[in-house]
Amino acid sequence: MKFSFFLPVRTGKKWVAICGLMIIPAAFLIFFFYIPLVNIVKFAFFSEKGFSLQNIFHIITDSYIVRVLIFTFKEAFVSALVTLIIALPGAYIISHFRFRGKNFLVSLSTIPFVLPSVLVALGFILLFGKSGIVNSVLNALGFHKTINLLYSFWGIILVHAFYNFPIPLRIIGAAWESLPEKYSYAAFSLGANRLETFLKVILPLLLPAIISAFTLVFMFCFLSFVIILTIGGAKFATLEVSIYTYYNMFFDFKTGSALAFLQALFTLIFIYLYMKTGMITARITEEKKLRIFKNLSETKTWRILTFIYLIFIFPVIFLPLFAIFLSAFMNPFSMKLTLMNFFSLFSGKFQYVTSIGIFKIILNSFLFAIFAMFVSDVLAILVSYSIHGIKRFQNFFISILMLPIAISPVTIAFAYIITFRNMNFIINSWIIIAVAHTIIAFPFALRTLYSSIERMPGSMVFAAESLGLNRIRSFFCVDLPLLKPSIIVSSVFTFAISLGEFGATFMLYKNPYITMPVALYRFISGRHFGVASAMGSVLFIFAFISFALLEKFKKEVSVI
Repeated sequence: MKFSFFLPVRTGKKWVAICGLMIIPAAFLIFFFYIPLVNIVKFAFFSEKGFSLQNIFHIITDSYIVRVLIFTFKEAFVSALVTLIIALPGAYIISHFRFRGKNFLVSLSTIPFVLPSVLVALGFILLFGKSGIVNSVLNALGFHKTINLLYSFWGIILVHAFYNFPIPLRIIGAAWESLPEKYSYAAFSLGANRLETFLKVILPLLLPAIISAFTLVFMFCFLSFVIILTIGGAKFATLEVSIYTYYNMFFDFKTGSALAFLQALFTLIFIYLYMKTGMITARITEEKKLRIFKNLSETKTWRILTFIYLIFIFPVIFLPLFAIFLSAFMNPFSMKLTLMNFFSLFSGKFQYVTSIGIFKIILNSFLFAIFAMFVSDVLAILVSYSIHGIKRFQNFFISILMLPIAISPVTIAFAYIITFRNMNFIINSWIIIAVAHTIIAFPFALRTLYSSIERMPGSMVFAAESLGLNRIRSFFCVDLPLLKPSIIVSSVFTFAISLGEFGATFMLYKNPYITMPVALYRFISGRHFGVASAMGSVLFIFAFISFALLEKFKKEVSVI
């Protein structure tokens, strides 16, 4: 029996209930997302004289902006391509072989994805910087040539590949595992070798998953902000960085708005492509066939290849994280283990960098994350039940509600600055940061909870009603226990998103409301790498706890 929040009631009462559920989410999203978004469009297309294409014409003819646009597409494309190349062998291994520790390794591969991007940037600076671990080891071995990997194009690509590696590994691996083996057997029986079978049979079947993974990685790299700021250097500006620059340095709202509109337009195209291919991929993975996994220990060739692959992958995944902890507990002068960096962090010695104490910074991050988690979940539940009552245009409403995922955090913050600049009680308070975190996290909560509510059996709800419970009581007694795993996953994921959010916070924060990622960026900018590593270790512990909870409760719940 298909689930519905609304039992058989008259149409009029049903629509009253739908409107009642939607009124709070609609008001919140309209005031804090759609109106600011409209103001971005207004600044981009309207001048004092009315409608004008002057700002758009300016950004497509200005040589600097054109170079920025070309570079943004270039770095996103190359990053996504390199990420895909790195992940494909891993996707094959996890989808075809059985070996001890497989689930553990797959779980560990998601650690970079739950880490704040500024923390990832710190790890690579400590590892590959001019005075980093790699160059120090090479100097100790007698190689005195410095490797200048960071602050270069390939430095950006390396960090992006590390950060987004779990996406194609998971998406393509799940799709590959779900492919029926009969197609391969049929190709072999017709005389095709393994390469021909892969190119003519397997690859076309995997193409939707490959395009879906590539598009998602491309979009994340296209919207990359803090990695470009810290790893790329001043000469590697992207659209996201340029939006920030035009506001923060030039106070040019019109050009910034035009850039934000152009970026949002491109992102919507990527989101549409991802959703279309993602639906095909979801159908493949849902129709999962029983696959007989080969034992890796019994396949000598693939055992050797897997070993080589893991030797390559493990350093890429874990060395940057190891570098953070090593630097946190290492005295850079004596090279001995010490707690000096943690003492300096918590004693307030570097408070001149952060303006407020570390405990207040941690408290800020937690309060913002708790607010975003709670409000996102409540809004997502209300919206999900409301949409269930609408038979037509469900996909349209979902697309409208998922729109925040297509707008970058920097653009959201820029829209708030434009919209609320005369409302000091909002723009200069903690409210604006908490709301921004909520808007950014909401689509992930909606995606997680809506899919779970959609699969919920309706028979239990009807049984509760038959026993005399009204719909509100049956929601708390029946629905919530069934939704508990999904709510936990949604809560942990939105909490982790808020805890690591940097772009919008960096645009909006005032010193009393500084968060851990912003404080970490300040330490990195001031080259206080020891204290930055101590802060990064604290942030990593919280991120790792989030990862552990996600792995424990996620099961069939989708968050990507």
